[in-house]
Amino acid sequence: MENKKENKTKRGRPAKEKAKLSTSINLKLTEADFNSVKEKAEKLGIKPTVYAREMTLKGGIKSRFTVEELDLMRKLAGIANNLNQIARKANQEGFENASKAAYLLMLELKNLLYDR
Repeated sequence: MENKKENKTKRGRPAKEKAKLSTSINLKLTEADFNSVKEKAEKLGIKPTVYAREMTLKGGIKSRFTVEELDLMRKLAGIANNLNQIARKANQEGFENASKAAYLLMLELKNLLYDR
């Protein structure tokens, strides 16, 4: 039984090799500069050293979505779901019956987009 396990080839995606960080550069900053780097890194949800490395090597950092942006996307997805339901209802029963729901959805979308 053990021989079968040893001879079995691994399936799936091959493991990604991580390059080890073995060389360092010492960087001296004023307290104000360090606090600025630290604040920017915290806003992005990363450590200051990672922030400094990415800025040095790539010149910029691709930011993650903020909590506000994630909330907005969740609300828009809900509105899209409601719109699909209204479209299906309008196709089944006619637009006259679905017009009130469509109007309420448009008001909700207007409030979401212009209330920011």
